[in-house]
Amino acid sequence: MNTTNCPYCHSYDIVKVVEHGQQSNSQTAFAASASFATIGASVTKYLPIPVSPLIGGVAGAVLGGLFGEAVSPEPKSIGMAYLHCQNCNKQFRL
Repeated sequence: MNTTNCPYCHSYDIVKVVEHGQQSNSQTAFAASASFATIGASVTKYLPIPVSPLIGGVAGAVLGGLFGEAVSPEPKSIGMAYLHCQNCNKQFRL
C-alpha cells in the first residue's frame, strides 16, 4: 500500500517517474578541434614545402576531433526521479 500522498490534492493515486538524460561533451571536443586547427595552420606556415595553411588547419581540425573523442570520458547518465499524481496531474518530489 502506498503511504505517500499528493501534497496538492491529498490523493494516494501516485506513481514514481524516472527520466534519464545524458550530459554532452561536445564543447570539449570542439575546443580540442579548434586548438589543433590553429596548431596545424601555424605549422604549415613554416614547412619547407609549399603547403597552404588552410590544408594544415583542416588536417589539424580532423586530428583534434579524433583526439578529443578518444580522450573525452563517456557521457554520464543523469537520472531524475519525481512523483506524478494521477488525480490532479501534478509532479512533486519526495
